[in-house]
Amino acid sequence: MDQNLHVVWSADEIRRRIEALAEEIRAAAPSGELTVVGILDDAFVFLADLIRVLKVPLNCCFMKVTHHRYGGQTEVMFTSEFDPRGRDILLVGGVLASGITLEYVTRQLSERGLKSLRTCVLVDKPSARHVEIKPDFVGFVSSHDYLFGYGLGVQNQYRQLPYLAVMDGK
Repeated sequence: MDQNLHVVWSADEIRRRIEALAEEIRAAAPSGELTVVGILDDAFVFLADLIRVLKVPLNCCFMKVTHHRYGGQTEVMFTSEFDPRGRDILLVGGVLASGITLEYVTRQLSERGLKSLRTCVLVDKPSARHVEIKPDFVGFVSSHDYLFGYGLGVQNQYRQLPYLAVMDGK
């Protein structure tokens, strides 16, 4: 392990939390097929492990969210190949910080005739929130600024780590 890294949640702690999350989701899931939608890039490792233990009928797809800055304004857009109409959706993200992106995506999806929508994030940072939004399912709550590993990256590095970590002193 890099000597500058401090493990916040180990691979075993993450595995146990995902198993507990899967139970929570199963208990709340409507009957029938669940469509699990991962928000790229941060959610891919979390989503892969989560769907393996969910044990409900599901299909899986991804969406890419982009931010474009125009002067002082930021435009959030998402692209995806799936049609959400009539589906029970579980939207899975890596980190919920400001909430702006998740609020935008959930609002846009809700306007497309889906059956139900729930949200799940690996890490929630409620102290960083800029909008009123609360995920339905949360892996971990954190106040760390730059948490990485387990699919979360810092300049697209460290995503391969099997644990969640911070740099010492952060």
